[in-house]
Amino acid sequence: MQRHPDSSVSQMRQQATQLLAALKLPSTFTFAQLHDRVEHRRGRQVHLIPRHLPALAPHGLWVAGELADYVFYDANASKVRQSLIIGHEYGHMMFDDVAIPNDLECLAAMLMPSVDPSVPEIALARLAYDEPIERRAEVFGTVAVQRAESWSTIPTSVPADPRVFARLVATLEGRAT
Repeated sequence: MQRHPDSSVSQMRQQATQLLAALKLPSTFTFAQLHDRVEHRRGRQVHLIPRHLPALAPHGLWVAGELADYVFYDANASKVRQSLIIGHEYGHMMFDDVAIPNDLECLAAMLMPSVDPSVPEIALARLAYDEPIERRAEVFGTVAVQRAESWSTIPTSVPADPRVFARLVATLEGRAT
């Protein structure tokens, strides 16, 4: 018997709401507040990095490095869309998702053609919503955007180690480092 799709979405909404409550966020919050709480929960910096991404590439990418997390998002997207992309990637972090090997191979082919797909410790990108972890992350991002009081300010940052940043950007752009 097939499960009704709304029930799984309802469960995912409930999970997202519970995670946001666990972060002790007010009923409405800014993305800067959400960002701070995600960093605190993960115990490490989360760098939000806008990039001009190719049209057919994923619009967001989370890379869990050794010492920090890096979220690349489409600089060409509207502020609301950017918030949704970032919220989606936060969802992956909050649910402690790991990349699916096929996703890494596809990601490597699309964004990192010159790099072995096993190089990033964890790399998650929006490639499709066929996988439950992608739907769950999307629901988390949607709930976060719905509760946000504004979408005008996204706390971007550049990693403290310029070599790491240069390597990540070169990898994302498919250039050898």
